[in-house]
Amino acid sequence: MSAVETLVSRILPPGCKVVPARSVPDAQRFVVIAGFDGPRWIAPLAWAYSEKVLRQWSPINQVSRAKWNTAMLAHRLGCLDRIPGTTTVGIANLDQSYWHKMGLARSANVVPTVYIARPSTTQKAVVSLVSPEDGNVDCVVKVALGSLAWPSIERDYSNLQTIEQLCPGTAPRPIGLFSPREMSSQEWIAGEICLRPSEKTTHDFLRMLWQPKRTTLRDLAQRFRHRFDALPRRETSSQFERMFDSVRCDDQVPSAFYHGDFVSWNLINQGDGRSRAIDWEFGDCDGAPLLDLFHFLLRFPLAAGTLNSYQAAAKLTLGAHRGLVNSILDRLGASYSYAENALTLSFIALYLTRFDQICAVERIQPQLRAVAETFDTSHSATLAPSLH
Repeated sequence: MSAVETLVSRILPPGCKVVPARSVPDAQRFVVIAGFDGPRWIAPLAWAYSEKVLRQWSPINQVSRAKWNTAMLAHRLGCLDRIPGTTTVGIANLDQSYWHKMGLARSANVVPTVYIARPSTTQKAVVSLVSPEDGNVDCVVKVALGSLAWPSIERDYSNLQTIEQLCPGTAPRPIGLFSPREMSSQEWIAGEICLRPSEKTTHDFLRMLWQPKRTTLRDLAQRFRHRFDALPRRETSSQFERMFDSVRCDDQVPSAFYHGDFVSWNLINQGDGRSRAIDWEFGDCDGAPLLDLFHFLLRFPLAAGTLNSYQAAAKLTLGAHRGLVNSILDRLGASYSYAENALTLSFIALYLTRFDQICAVERIQPQLRAVAETFDTSHSATLAPSLH
């Protein structure tokens, strides 16, 4: 069985089969767009069915983005199958009412556009269901592929339920959960992904996640420590223990819902000044201001796998963005030590949330080890004098 056939049998309704494109109606003809490590998209051959979904996606790498824009032009002109790395297939027995019957979609007639994430233990497919009647996206369905993907999808869904109560208007609305096939569905968020949003846009969104309840980083570190102690020991455990011990700031600040993967490609600008975030699988209601911001400021080095020390992380956050950090500290009424401790705790949070995630192209875990190993010699070299 080919990779496409395996994916179709797992992601699409039971009974679906890959067949020659000419043997099925237009709504069952799809183009498969390959990535570096297997199929990346299975999208309707008809541009009208896939346009909204594909236009919203934007690769991080500039060269990849240029290639993607060329492919989208070819798709609109009806010649995408001429682009290297693409093939056209038919999918027989595609029950377009399947997702509605499972309680995952509102419409009983939808056409899927499928994005397949890169291989990892938490790999999943993201299926955007488009109504052929009006061309609108009915909802988004997430399907578990990796060995640990289903717990991740369940956590994402649970977080969306919590956020809907605590921080309305910041995340997609959860729609349905179908455990037998390890699938969940949520609202589609229309808008544009901006890879380099302004500092104001970023801060204004994160400010909406602050809560009335008060907390301190020392207390939060202790709660994180209980989770850390329950994990199996690894070579870097002692280094992370020293990082825990360094978090001593007792400044009272608002608690905050922690997104956990707050990066620009997960932030959608809706065109009216509002933004909403997607992909909350690493989220936690037990967070504090600045944790997500520091992850955001490190988004490109983390994605590229180039962050190799705690000192480099401090320069890219506390050093390069001192104006933004200072303004947030002023709003919080917090000391500079709060910012230093928050940066340390942001790496601890990354370690906890990614502990079991193993990717085909491993990047996060080696970087977390490098940061932890250099922490003892770099964390005491404060950047405070350059900030105040």
